[in-house]
Amino acid sequence: MKKLFAIDPRGLALFRMAIGVLLLIDLAIRASDLRSMYTDAGMFPRPLVASLFNTVWNWSFHFGGGSTGFEAALFVIAGALAIALTLGWQTRLATIGSWLFLLSVHHRVPAILSGADFLLRMLLFWGMFLPLEGSWARDRRARIDAPVVSIATAAVLLQIALMYLMSAISKTNEHWLRGDALAGMLSHDFFASRIGAWLLQFPMLLRLVTWGSFALEWFGPVFLFVPWRNATVRAVILALFAAMHIGIAVCMDVGLFSYVALAGLLLFVPSEIWNRLFAKSPVRSKTVIDWHPLPQSICAIALGFVLVGNLNALPMRPLRFLAPETWKPFAIGLGLDQHWGMFGAIPTNNGWYVARATLADGSEVDLLRNGAPVDWSRPAFPASVYPNANWQKLFREMAYYDELGYQVYRLPVAEFMCREWNARHPAQAQVDEFEFVYCSAALAPSLLRPSSKFVRQPLVHLELGGE
Repeated sequence: MKKLFAIDPRGLALFRMAIGVLLLIDLAIRASDLRSMYTDAGMFPRPLVASLFNTVWNWSFHFGGGSTGFEAALFVIAGALAIALTLGWQTRLATIGSWLFLLSVHHRVPAILSGADFLLRMLLFWGMFLPLEGSWARDRRARIDAPVVSIATAAVLLQIALMYLMSAISKTNEHWLRGDALAGMLSHDFFASRIGAWLLQFPMLLRLVTWGSFALEWFGPVFLFVPWRNATVRAVILALFAAMHIGIAVCMDVGLFSYVALAGLLLFVPSEIWNRLFAKSPVRSKTVIDWHPLPQSICAIALGFVLVGNLNALPMRPLRFLAPETWKPFAIGLGLDQHWGMFGAIPTNNGWYVARATLADGSEVDLLRNGAPVDWSRPAFPASVYPNANWQKLFREMAYYDELGYQVYRLPVAEFMCREWNARHPAQAQVDEFEFVYCSAALAPSLLRPSSKFVRQPLVHLELGGE
């Protein structure tokens, strides 16, 4: 048991570096939307977010100010912490600080959160209880030369396994069992990349890959903990998972999810493999038990909550009296609530947006396409219309009327786009009238032969009169 839940110090070091780099990339992407998403002049002013997520546990440093300067200062601090984490300098403090700032920025704009955000947040949370400074770090005094086992190492490994297993459970439906789920994803306007769309001409290949990834998510987490010839079995399973995530990154636009998952998988690489890769500096085979009563006890409580939360994600909800909604300090305050139903079903409401603006001179332009003339035809690759995965997630969710309530952002987003346009253009090019139109298939299309007939659904209409 100690060997199965132990983590090699070199795996911890590479995990630390990968998480640090991913935090910096995530910050860079968010910084490109600093004004539009994180200031009061943007799409998500603080009073609006506070009215929708009105619990004291939805805390955020970013609620302390709404100016561009204030938000930029917080981003700089978060970036400095991520660099320190990557280098392994003051590693424990850098990990705690990075987790706090990541959770803070998540609470500032919950509408754009995705599976990548939840996974990165959880890996960083468990990282606070791991000896990430044990190898290849500036904190040389904390060097570790043997695999480490603790409640925290078990928690982070189980977290990754639970992600795959819960995802597999959500996929146990007719689309995945028939083998047409992947084709459905790649034909969806919000997800498919150019390579993914090209693969639609190979239906049998997509069917085989669908069944293969479905089986891998079901059985892979179990085989990762098989004690018999564990190093060999893990190497095979990790290679399959890595291939799956690389395929997802190439074929679909899902943000940083694949890269965060690959960072987590580094923790499963056994010492035997690391010793082959770094033959000149092998580690001892004897496992070191990392036991500090207070942090490991906190970690045990958090692990219990996570296990219960994942069990309650099952349809029968066996422990509903411990449901996350009744434990907001853990679920929201610490960010431990999680949902791993990614692509459990083929997403509905497949389509694209046209942000039609009628200007004072009578011309019509599309604000979502930087003022290009309005074109109602389907873009060749609709996912490329949006600046990044955060915009893509926001616009995808705004297309629905559901209990998540993200349709309430349609008006603030529309008003922001008009304000930004008017601030950059002279009087004759000011927006007089604006309309968000969602274009979608008129009839349920075939997965491989999308319908050429579409309907236009106006979502927001504004009369600005040149203001």
